[in-house]
Amino acid sequence: MITPPETRFFAALAAALSARPGAAAEAAGLAEAAATGDPAAIAEAQRALAALPDADRDAVLADTHRRLREDVAAIWDLLPGAPRQTRPT
Repeated sequence: MITPPETRFFAALAAALSARPGAAAEAAGLAEAAATGDPAAIAEAQRALAALPDADRDAVLADTHRRLREDVAAIWDLLPGAPRQTRPT
């Protein structure tokens, strides 16, 4: 099954944020947004991310980008014409 890109994004963002000390509440909100796709949870997650100091937000987004960049299955899912039965995991 193909995981929607926004679900992957919020899951990677939650993982990146949870790796930072003292960010458990924000990570939980992002994890909820990833799991449910609930617009209210997504809006709250965006507010929590915007409230971070610039340097912290940049570090979290850089870690999120790394996680997405290294997710071969996510890249494969978005390749036009990629065979689904041989999808890497």
